[in-house]
Amino acid sequence: LNGPKFGGELPSSLFQLKNLKYITIMSNLGKDWSLPTDVQVGDDTQLEQIVLVRNNFSGAIPSWIAKLKKLQKLDLSINNFQGAIPEAIGDLSAIKYFNLMGNNLVETIPSSLGKLPAIDVLILGNNALQGELPASIGNLRTLQLLDVGSNMLTSTIPASFANLESLKYLVLESNRLNGTVDVLESMKNLTVLLIRSNSFSGALSDGLFSGTSGNVVVDIGDNKLTGELPTSFANMSNLVSLIGAKNLFADNATQSSVCDNSTLLVMDCDACECCEVCCDGENDGVCEFKLDSHTLLGYDCGAWYEYCLQGADDFVGVL
Repeated sequence: LNGPKFGGELPSSLFQLKNLKYITIMSNLGKDWSLPTDVQVGDDTQLEQIVLVRNNFSGAIPSWIAKLKKLQKLDLSINNFQGAIPEAIGDLSAIKYFNLMGNNLVETIPSSLGKLPAIDVLILGNNALQGELPASIGNLRTLQLLDVGSNMLTSTIPASFANLESLKYLVLESNRLNGTVDVLESMKNLTVLLIRSNSFSGALSDGLFSGTSGNVVVDIGDNKLTGELPTSFANMSNLVSLIGAKNLFADNATQSSVCDNSTLLVMDCDACECCEVCCDGENDGVCEFKLDSHTLLGYDCGAWYEYCLQGADDFVGVL
């Protein structure tokens, strides 16, 4: 549906059509878009995808959506939805792709999201979510991409995240998270780690990324990390990008082989003798440089993100 004159509340009857599988409304800036507050969903509903991206939808996300038992893709990103994420969303047993990025959602992330047995992608970034990262997310053994960046989360990374054996892409940037990042060492398929602008502390584990075969992209800048870079980093030919400036790393914490192997490397000057470009505390263009998760992870591709991920070896950024 396209056209500037469309808008209003979507009719509840639309979600009751027995043979309808896909609903898509994208980049339609009509007025007063909203979802119906109550829909009587039948057991014979065939709806598999709801894509309402980059519109002016507002209001709460209704709980009746959780009754769509065949729903595999729910993308409500870049709208003005408000309120909390319904606890009932955890009942979406077939959901694989769930994206609420870029709304005005508040309160905590419901622990019920840890009950989604088929989930591949969970994107909750760019909202105003608060509280802890639910330990229940560690139950999502099929999860490949988790993005809760740019919220107001205040916890540590739960120990249960060590169970995320399928996770490839993790975005925790721009929150108020703290504690160590030791649990990341257990994520053997992790290739993209974006955790900048938090209060993570301690040293990086020596085995971090040691079992990863794909190209690795890391942004750990603007934290309180200490010590030296892991020895595993020195032996990695697949470490493409490493942004680590604005931390508390030891002097000369960066091995020369990291400089040789990385396409893009930004560290604090005292932590990296071999860096051609480094943060001296004054050069804002360098010290504030960060990777763009939206571009890097191909969010514009929706559920097809894996097929248009920008290759990490091609993503070198511009300083």
